[in-house]
Amino acid sequence: MRVVICDDIQKDMETIRTALDTYAAAHSEYHVEIDEYNAAEDILHRMEKGESYDIALMDICMPGVPGTDAAEKMLAKNPEMSVIFLTTSDEYAIEAFAMNATHYLLKPFTQKQFDAALDRAIKKTEDQVQLSLDCVDGVYRVRISEIVSIESQNHYLLLELSSGETLKLRMKLSQMFEEIQKYPEFIKVGASYVINFDYVRSISGNNIEMQGGAKIPVPRRSVEEVQRAYMEYCRKEAKK
Repeated sequence: MRVVICDDIQKDMETIRTALDTYAAAHSEYHVEIDEYNAAEDILHRMEKGESYDIALMDICMPGVPGTDAAEKMLAKNPEMSVIFLTTSDEYAIEAFAMNATHYLLKPFTQKQFDAALDRAIKKTEDQVQLSLDCVDGVYRVRISEIVSIESQNHYLLLELSSGETLKLRMKLSQMFEEIQKYPEFIKVGASYVINFDYVRSISGNNIEMQGGAKIPVPRRSVEEVQRAYMEYCRKEAKK
C-alpha cells in the first residue's frame, strides 16, 4: 500500500508519520510504503512521472499549491486514490467532500480518529473492482474506476484510462457495456461511446467534455437523456 504524506510544517509531518506508523504496526497484514513531501507541487511532479498512491494524507493550507487544488488534480489522474485532509480549520470541509475526499480530520486529532480515517480509506482501495482485458498487445488488469471512456473504432475498442494510457482490444461495444453497465457511473452515448460520469467536466449542447479536454459527441436525440442521467448520478453521489 503506497501512502504519501504532504505537510509544510515539519512538526505536523512527524505527528502524521507517527500516527501512520502506529496504524501500520497494528495492521501487519498491510505492507505500507510511505513518501513524505513538504510541498504539493512535488507530489504532482512525481505523479506526472508515473508514480501512483493508494492514500494521500494532505494538509490544505500550504505555500504554493493548496492541498485542495493538488488533491483535485491527483484525483483526476487517479480517482481510486483515497484523500484524507488534515487541517486546523473546518472551513474547507464542503470543498473537500465535493471532490470526493475520503475523510477530513481536524488537527490535533487522536489516534482513534486517525485509525478510523485509515480504515475508511483502505476499504475504498480494497473495494475497487478489476477487469481482465485481452488486449492486442497482452492481457491487462484494469480497475473499473480507471476507465475514462470507451470508443468503438473499426471493429476495435479504445479504452482511455486515467493514467493517459490507451488500451486496444477486439470486442463489440455492446459486449463491453454489458459487463460494466451495472456500475452507475457508466453510460452508453450513441453507438460509439461509453463514458464514465466521474470524469465528466461539463455537458454542453451536443458535447461532453471530459477531464483532460477530450470531447465526446452526443447524438441530438440523446442529449436530454444523457443530461438527466448525469444530474441524477451527481445527486446520488452527493447523498453518499
